[in-house]
Amino acid sequence: MDTTVKIKSALISVYHKDGLDEIIKTLHSQGVTFYSTGGTQAFIEELGLPCIAVEDITGYPSILGGRVKTLHPKVFGGILARRDNSGDKEQLHKYEIPEIDLVIVDLYPFEATVASGASQEDIIEKIDIGGISLIRGAAKNYKDVIIVPSKGQYGDLLRLLNEKKGSSDINDRRYFASAAFAVSSHYDSAIFNYFNGGKPGVERVSLNDGQVLRYGENPHQSATFYKFNNIQQGSSLAQAKILQGKELSYNNLLDADAAWKAASDAYHAVTHLSNKVAVSVVKHLNPCGLAVTDSVMRSLELAWAGDPISAYGGIICFTHKVTAEVAVWFSNRFVEIIIAPEFTEEALAILGKKKNLRLLEVPVKNSVTGEKLYRSISGGILVQDEDEEPDTEFKTVTKCQFAQNKMNLAKFGITACKHLKSNAIAIVTENSDGSFWLTGAGMGQPNRLDSLRHLTMPRFDMKEGVKIEESVLISDAFFPFRDSIEAANEYGVKYIVEPGGSIRDEEVIEACNEFGMAMIFTGKRHFKH
Repeated sequence: MDTTVKIKSALISVYHKDGLDEIIKTLHSQGVTFYSTGGTQAFIEELGLPCIAVEDITGYPSILGGRVKTLHPKVFGGILARRDNSGDKEQLHKYEIPEIDLVIVDLYPFEATVASGASQEDIIEKIDIGGISLIRGAAKNYKDVIIVPSKGQYGDLLRLLNEKKGSSDINDRRYFASAAFAVSSHYDSAIFNYFNGGKPGVERVSLNDGQVLRYGENPHQSATFYKFNNIQQGSSLAQAKILQGKELSYNNLLDADAAWKAASDAYHAVTHLSNKVAVSVVKHLNPCGLAVTDSVMRSLELAWAGDPISAYGGIICFTHKVTAEVAVWFSNRFVEIIIAPEFTEEALAILGKKKNLRLLEVPVKNSVTGEKLYRSISGGILVQDEDEEPDTEFKTVTKCQFAQNKMNLAKFGITACKHLKSNAIAIVTENSDGSFWLTGAGMGQPNRLDSLRHLTMPRFDMKEGVKIEESVLISDAFFPFRDSIEAANEYGVKYIVEPGGSIRDEEVIEACNEFGMAMIFTGKRHFKH
């Protein structure tokens, strides 16, 4: 069955007019009659082309400050009338309603208005009513009508007009209808999220313009990357500017996000250095190196020294601009990605010799962003707040008092530890120049004792010139038994930080007292699964 429909008339009412002139000129050359309102009508007439005002069809002017323009049976009747239905055809003739074959509409920029920090009054006025109704009406009647719901489809329409000389088939119109419902559902989601204000229990997530990745976690898994606004303040890793390198993979994106958050959080956690620079080295979502000093090169060297074996092929993030000196340092070292808020021209020229090396430019993450984290399980999705708020309670629970000059180091250590996969044990050390670094990291083990014995301490023992008795050990959750304290004592640990909360806290505290250790309870767990 022939489903070809020739465009004879078009209703055009848009907010964004860039790119519209070529479409209008093409439609005019194909004999299409234009109907329009307000600014769009003026735009068409300024091109020297005839246009019938919607008011001339409806008999009503635009009213209520432009809130009501196209909401009228003589407009929607011409869009929704079924061309093969004799009753609909008779009513069109009876009420003098013109058929409309093409609707081009572009919604008020609601999301951009909210993001701009506009007043509530301005935001409310950017909730489109007529436009969204036109989109739904035309999409519903896709059997007879083409709907162009945003400027994102201008190119598709122009190609269709040029290739098919103003005609379309049912597949063409269904394609545009699908795009229309994608636009309308996304728009409604944005409005709902504004009014809901992040209240738990109801979520509306709309994902558009996905980037199909080469593959997922493994080559046999397909994957797509979507950008969407899940933060309230500041930048996001998804907004990073890619300066060079091959396409980012699924695993690259996860690791880059982990590196960016670890470096940013470490930067915010350290307050005693005036010209601080944080550097993280991440491998498989875990920081294997993390340091904060007053020098970009010093931070880089300490972060890399945290675990130079694991650093190979890792992701590096700086909170300071990358200079030529930094770029030269990487000349004989292999990394997948370097992230920074800025790269000097000299650094770009040097790093540009490594064609596959990805360079990402993104500002330091805010200390608190209000980010929502989404994670799927079979048949469902979990939503939670990001673990962002800093610890504020530091209570010494042992006979030995926790030294005040270790408190800043402890806060850095808590930040380092919270970015490790549970069960996590971190050891952090302060150098004589006041710099902090992650000197031992154990993560991803089914129990805390294994993390300490098999990962944290072996990594610490790789370092020269660091003293365990001057360092601080942090656990992301409480110690359920005294066995980890006994192991820590064997290694010479003297300072411990943990949240507390175990039914055996007293047993653990007693072990610390027995061994002359100082321990702080923070009252805040930092699991990371």
